[in-house]
Amino acid sequence: MKELLLSFLLSASPESGGVGMIPASDVSIAGVAIGDSPAQVRSKLGEPNTTEGIPDYLPLHYNYPNVRVSFDGDVVAGLFTRSASGCTPKGLCPGDSLDKMRRLYGEPLRTDRETGRFFEYYGVDLYCWLQIPDQGDKVLSIYVACQP
Repeated sequence: MKELLLSFLLSASPESGGVGMIPASDVSIAGVAIGDSPAQVRSKLGEPNTTEGIPDYLPLHYNYPNVRVSFDGDVVAGLFTRSASGCTPKGLCPGDSLDKMRRLYGEPLRTDRETGRFFEYYGVDLYCWLQIPDQGDKVLSIYVACQP
């Protein structure tokens, strides 16, 4: 069922009024995009403060002051920020109002996941999305999640 819903969402487009759909180029944080290589990340953000190797779904993480970059093999496969300077290309940052989020991206999908309730925006032609906790009236964090 999840695959059917994701397939439907990915086939919609912002031009057709797809709720929760955004251009794939907007699914990034701090100038880093899904699919970037470690060298591209370093050229954009410099050397990470720390790196972590964790036996997990995404086994390598670069930690920067404003974003955590997670790798699968030699490509970025996840991004996370709680920093007011870790923003999307349109300028949505943690600390911004949910009204600003809606002005920038339109109405999100509201999803219930095992870790809570989220607002989500799916990238067109991309199996990744912006995930924002549905708590309070501000953006607490932004996570770029991808379908494995």
